[in-house]
Amino acid sequence: MNQHDKTRFDALVEWSRKHGAELHPSLEIYRDNVTGYSLRVNPSFTEPLGLGFVAVTCPLSTTLSFLNVLVDGPLDISSESSFSSLNTAFPPRFMQSLPPHVIARFFLIKEYLKGKQSFWWPYLATLPAPEQIAVWALPPFWPDDDVVYLDGTNAGIAIAEIQANIKKEFKQARKVLKEENWSGYSGYTQLLYKWAYSIFTSRSFRPSLILSPDTQRRVAMCLPEGCRIDDFSILQPLFDIANHSPTARHAWDIIATANGREEACRLICHDPYHPSEQVFNNYGPDKTNSELLLAYGFILPETDALHNDYVHVRRRGPATDADGDGGDSTSGQQQPKDFLISLRPITHPSSLAAHARLRLDAIASSLASSSALSSPLAMLPYFTHFEPALVDDLASTVALPEEQEVLRRWTSASKNADCADAIGLPQELAGMVDRVRGILAGKLRTDLLRLRSVRVDGDRDEGVERNNAEEGGVEHDEVVVLPAPGSRNQVLAAEYRRRCEKVLRCALEALKGDGTANGRYAAECS
Repeated sequence: MNQHDKTRFDALVEWSRKHGAELHPSLEIYRDNVTGYSLRVNPSFTEPLGLGFVAVTCPLSTTLSFLNVLVDGPLDISSESSFSSLNTAFPPRFMQSLPPHVIARFFLIKEYLKGKQSFWWPYLATLPAPEQIAVWALPPFWPDDDVVYLDGTNAGIAIAEIQANIKKEFKQARKVLKEENWSGYSGYTQLLYKWAYSIFTSRSFRPSLILSPDTQRRVAMCLPEGCRIDDFSILQPLFDIANHSPTARHAWDIIATANGREEACRLICHDPYHPSEQVFNNYGPDKTNSELLLAYGFILPETDALHNDYVHVRRRGPATDADGDGGDSTSGQQQPKDFLISLRPITHPSSLAAHARLRLDAIASSLASSSALSSPLAMLPYFTHFEPALVDDLASTVALPEEQEVLRRWTSASKNADCADAIGLPQELAGMVDRVRGILAGKLRTDLLRLRSVRVDGDRDEGVERNNAEEGGVEHDEVVVLPAPGSRNQVLAAEYRRRCEKVLRCALEALKGDGTANGRYAAECS
């Protein structure tokens, strides 16, 4: 780091420690060429850190969230009434007419505009400044010339929704402040709101994972009617510097400090780290590259041990995301609102995000009636790249009454078998399986058609030159050709869209034949 950065982060560490935070004495903040500001074991140390060391401790008193709006300042949990002050940071109408995640973003702006007068200034000074748009901008706020490289992908579709929500939220919030004659309301600009969105989205943590049960109970009593504990998120200074690795073994431990007047969240690392090695947090193994790109601005590379490439398919019914914008959701697992299609078979050891999703599906199934037990359909080789819940959902839609009864009997008979082949697919279900295959194949071809309608100059034109009728390729005069990527964002987006197409090809290849990846894509799909 340069001297300016060192001064800023030294001030953050000093301020954090003053208020009860801790950074392991063997760790330091440094600037990595790939991950930016990060934590590592000090290169000058000679001994590695063993399993179970506490990397960072963040007290609740230094956190920043909607809870601070209720008291217009830092939290003090020593009092039962700590979250119910009448001295809120904004007018009553503002507090009553807007959701907590929007209010929290405006509070972050409020504190930033205070400058050095803010309690959190040592933390805010280490965040990318609002005018440094290229540093903090997540894909929804990229220049149009960069966003176009995401056209036709999951991320591209989500970006349009996020942009619309951000515009609506900001317009409504600013309007209330103006009508309430709020002093300095004009300083709350759309640029600052986009910045606050990006900060919360990429750095915050779910309250249910970092607050004690007692504190969660007290918080719940102060939330607006209908608001859930995870409908907002919490910034944890110093704690948020550790970067994400889906394979990092860790725990977030909540402890009470002296006399029970404070509580803190600790990052405990269960991996060994040697001098100069970066120390990682784990935001959740269920986060796919589409989610990482939208929320953090990066994707994970594909290796033999790990792939993170999936295409998302929305579940039927209304969305369940409280924010409605894919917003402040760092760290934590909720019931998914979509299904996954995987680059490699769902059960492959490298499909970690799929494994995490299967655990969530199993929990949901255990809470449902016995008639909702997962069927063995997804174990058929045709469907190995598809989340089992997606296959079951389609089967329940297309199955005839007599097929539903056969499917129930087959599910019951095979639930203790190692695989569906142990008792074989009943002949009565062959037609239903073909219908499910046909629906999935149609969906994949449609998605491929959409992806191949935009091509990056220099990429192999695979879809246009072969099997157009079979795989949904497009004619040359329908293709928009983008220039070869010229910026970091464009390079990232072009790589992501290549990965999306690869997922679709591999899943379609499995559907076409005996369900195993074969032919020209066997090597890359297995």
